[in-house]
Amino acid sequence: MDDRQFKRLLGELAYSFEGYRRVRKGVKKRIRRHMRDLACRDMTSYLERIAVSPQDREACIRRMAVPISRFMRDRLLWEALQGGWLSELHGRFGPRLQAWSAGCACGEEAYSLMIAAHEAPVSALQIDITATDLNPVCLAKARAGVYPASSLREMPPDLLSRYFSPLRRGRRYRIRPDLIDGITWCCRRTENPWPGYIYDLILMRNSVLTYYEAPQQTRVLAKVLGCLRPGGLLVIGLRERLSASLTDLVPVSAAWPYVLRKIPGV
Repeated sequence: MDDRQFKRLLGELAYSFEGYRRVRKGVKKRIRRHMRDLACRDMTSYLERIAVSPQDREACIRRMAVPISRFMRDRLLWEALQGGWLSELHGRFGPRLQAWSAGCACGEEAYSLMIAAHEAPVSALQIDITATDLNPVCLAKARAGVYPASSLREMPPDLLSRYFSPLRRGRRYRIRPDLIDGITWCCRRTENPWPGYIYDLILMRNSVLTYYEAPQQTRVLAKVLGCLRPGGLLVIGLRERLSASLTDLVPVSAAWPYVLRKIPGV
């Protein structure tokens, strides 16, 4: 499969080639395997197949997901959440916050948020986290709570010792069991939020705004923002930016353009 064929598939799914540029090798490999499983000899037959079979299309979309993550990725963000923003949300909305990790992959982000909440200076702070991903294999790994040491290279040593138990002489680590129980794991796409749920904090990092084309981004973001409480925070990827036409979101400060507050009353 060359880039021309890959772009045909991306066009069918409304995905961005620029977003996939650096990771396309692994994604292509997964798609080729799927094509073989379906006995599709070329991209034309594959596109025809996923156009008429919702099940095969969904299987294709799962293979397009890029489950690259690690604990406390972008450390300054987690320090700011732990040291200030979670406490601010606590003061604004009450002691039990509702959060959504959208596109949680294997759970590193959701667990990082739970750890940040435990470490926040407000002792009464509690948080309910809904973690969603379209890949059931990733969610199974998240529920198991066992990770290679490489996933924890940004974790401060004191947090590592408090929240993880080493396995296999430190080659793998198991997260503290009570953190697993504190998260609701759901196999859902970001564009299909859990009905009726309203969140004080939504993490949608390095997913929709990286891999979707602009029109699809707009449609998905509208659904996501419908689940965000006015005054709540939306966190996107470090290098992601929202359209200037979104007037109901404002950065918390010039230093944090990827942490945005939904304007109260919108």
